[in-house]
Amino acid sequence: MYILIMLIVVLIKTTYDNSANKSIEKNMLVEEIRAGFASEKLEKSSSKNTDVLQKYHRWTKQVKKEVVYFPLPEPVDNAKFKITFENSWMLERTYGGKRGHEGCDLMVANSKAGTCPVVSMTDGTITNLGWTEKGGYRIGVTSDSGTYYYYAHLHSFGNKKRGDTVIAGEVIGFMGDSGYGEEGKTGKFPVHLHVGIYKYDKGMEISVNPYYILQKCKRQKLKYHF
Repeated sequence: MYILIMLIVVLIKTTYDNSANKSIEKNMLVEEIRAGFASEKLEKSSSKNTDVLQKYHRWTKQVKKEVVYFPLPEPVDNAKFKITFENSWMLERTYGGKRGHEGCDLMVANSKAGTCPVVSMTDGTITNLGWTEKGGYRIGVTSDSGTYYYYAHLHSFGNKKRGDTVIAGEVIGFMGDSGYGEEGKTGKFPVHLHVGIYKYDKGMEISVNPYYILQKCKRQKLKYHF
């Protein structure tokens, strides 16, 4: 009887361990896909042919297809104007609690709040416009595919309101340093543009990495007088 009980315990433990390992592996795969969203390495990978991977591949192609312009145009007559950005997606942020950075920050050397226009990367509809504590003055554009493009820390908005349609390349606001406090708070960080891209799956909002999309369209800049 004792041996039988021990065999049952071992069987239950083995089943539980296998189930836990499969769950861990699945979570690791999802995180790997999220962390490498739209990267060349991920797109060329053929060793992990899963439903999750295929879904992210479809999203990648969809986003790449609908993004037309880089979100910051260049001035017509300023040769020293320089835009920089790094892959800061999911780096640690602590304001409002420890969290990952759900986006990519674009910087312009010696930029002043309110001077550099922000254009919509895609056609779409303005579904959010106003203040959030972390994002400051922000505007959200939802494309026809349902992808949500989030532009944050703005100084001010263009002449659009919520519900308006917008076309790629249209000015939707001006770069600033708003956020991290009550409405109107500025100066907690340098002037920059935060770009986020979100997809929705079964009611879940999933932040995806904009860095590679921005890299792809960085030569697709408009030239404006500003």
